[in-house]
Amino acid sequence: VLNFENAKGYLIGTENKGLSSMFTMMNLERIVVGVQGLGISETAYQNALSYAKERKQGKANNSKSKEADLIIKHADIRRTLMNMKSLIEGQRSFAFWVSQLIDVSLNHPDKKVKDSATDLVSLMTPVIKSFFTDIGMEITNDAIQVFGGYGYTKDQGIEQLFRDNRITPIYEGTNSVQAVDLVYRKILNNKIFDKYILQINEEIKGFMENKKLSLFVQKFQKYLELLNNFTMWLGEKNKVSKDDVSSACNDYLKVFGYVALAHSWLKVLKISYEKLDKNKNFYQDKINTATYYFDKILPRVQSHYISAISGSETMMKGNFN
Repeated sequence: VLNFENAKGYLIGTENKGLSSMFTMMNLERIVVGVQGLGISETAYQNALSYAKERKQGKANNSKSKEADLIIKHADIRRTLMNMKSLIEGQRSFAFWVSQLIDVSLNHPDKKVKDSATDLVSLMTPVIKSFFTDIGMEITNDAIQVFGGYGYTKDQGIEQLFRDNRITPIYEGTNSVQAVDLVYRKILNNKIFDKYILQINEEIKGFMENKKLSLFVQKFQKYLELLNNFTMWLGEKNKVSKDDVSSACNDYLKVFGYVALAHSWLKVLKISYEKLDKNKNFYQDKINTATYYFDKILPRVQSHYISAISGSETMMKGNFN
């Protein structure tokens, strides 16, 4: 039991400004929690990858060996590992960009530039917090699956990563609350989103000059248009059905997250093509991983969008006897 009798309190900061100070701390913590989810995902991936390189089971499709093959040779295991890898590397790139924005928002001498960075950090905070930790649950769960039955036991330690990460979608504001914050406070009642889209469009204009990048840009623009359509749908529905909007918030955050990662991968691709001759193995791997993301992960956007715009009628009519 906490006992505060005879305790002495001290005012920290300006009187009656404590709540704003608290949210300054909370917003930083939300970003930190998102990065925590990313860190746990990376640890789970490294463990799963290491195990896949030493565990033998079954025969790979093109194997000529008489013995069992390492499970990393199986297509489905490689799919699982590439899911992890493409999401983690995309998130890391995205997190570095937001970290740079934070530095600009705190230290840049030009107030206009500083305020613009502050707005973008505000927009990205719920995305990093929720998207990174939700994906962290997916990745730690898949890591257990790579280990098979061993992953469920305490011997390997992989199940602890799943449990450790399970709190991250809950504390510092549950992920559903973060999604609501993104939609109602950042998207519907603010013009930050328009600034973000304008910045992206300006940035990718130069990407089209590179023929190798142009195909990726075309795919990206397709999903960016879908994000724009989703945003406009929210604006229209907000006038007539709050339930439709509220029920779509989680899907919207996911769509935003996947598109934001695709934007990060585009920037990685630009550098990779420019410097390919300087370190071919490294940059070729980045190009392959980015291609996997665009082909296998980014299409998830469509299912979230289609599900969300179907509305809330059936869930609000649901009978939960």
